[in-house]
Amino acid sequence: MWNDSEPLTGCGMGHSMNICLTTIYTLMCLFGTTLNLLVIYLVLSFKKLRTCSNAFIVNGCVADLLVCAFWMPHEAVFISTGAPSAVGYHAFKEAVLFLGITVSLLSHSLIAVNRYVLITKVPATYMSLYQKRHTEWMICASWLISLGCLLPWLSSPLYPNERCLDLQVATSFTRRSVLSNPFAAGTLALTIFVHTVVVLYCYFKIFRRVQISVKRVSILNFQIVNNLPYSFPRRDKRLGVYMLAVCCIFLLTTEPLFWVLFVGLSVTLPIAVRTATWMVFCALFALNPFLYTWKNEEFRKSFRSVVRGELWRGSTVGVEPVTINTISHLLPRQNSRRTFLGEVS
Repeated sequence: MWNDSEPLTGCGMGHSMNICLTTIYTLMCLFGTTLNLLVIYLVLSFKKLRTCSNAFIVNGCVADLLVCAFWMPHEAVFISTGAPSAVGYHAFKEAVLFLGITVSLLSHSLIAVNRYVLITKVPATYMSLYQKRHTEWMICASWLISLGCLLPWLSSPLYPNERCLDLQVATSFTRRSVLSNPFAAGTLALTIFVHTVVVLYCYFKIFRRVQISVKRVSILNFQIVNNLPYSFPRRDKRLGVYMLAVCCIFLLTTEPLFWVLFVGLSVTLPIAVRTATWMVFCALFALNPFLYTWKNEEFRKSFRSVVRGELWRGSTVGVEPVTINTISHLLPRQNSRRTFLGEVS
């Protein structure tokens, strides 16, 4: 897709467009870096947040930081000044970008599968599958798989005298951008497609399970409520809306780029289309921490504790007790023949 030499952002687009892109990258960098670091800090600081489910969220935040905290500032400076980077450093920067993208997408799938097993399977299955060692291996595998996908591009030959190879940036380079390589573009398109299928399947199954459940299960909070009265239909509807919001945001930010990458393998698409879909896709890395934690009561209480300064005044590490127990704490006490949704054998 990206193997043409058509002028792109910094080459053929006007000065106003460069200013606009620089501003967007800067805002996404600040917003995404702050949120990702905040989520990582909360999980590391509060014991109740150190769960298997949150480990996958932190893994995604680390990958998002590679894009928001490392790649986006360089891109904003590059577009505004037009000063080219050294060949080796440019290749390193693009490799970090591709690594962050693929690990972040893998984390979306790991989170979705974790929630699917947590809510739809018996406790014994979840306990055996998500042991600490298994979780660590899953996280390591996400990075190793991403590195494996990156190696073919790193071993590709140099392409001298090509200009404006990437949809994001602008001046001459002596090496292709990672997305200018057909293999890398095809790999990213396939990755987006596979993860979209996984996310949709898992959340659809969770939604169906919750709909037929006697108990009320919070999809985003990983909580199960015992003996909840039936006088709270609006709460159930809100939980469904929150769950669908996760799927919708993921689809809206990834699917446009998928089709641009897929169609672009054989047809050269307009630069405006490529740039617009890429910017929308980049927004996902800034929204991810908010997407998975904004309705989580444990994260909200931990954040309020930090804002009030309780952590630094020597108060107990961890969030304040709540009447609703999380599923992870209910697992040892649940009968192996009873599901999380209240279905008794």
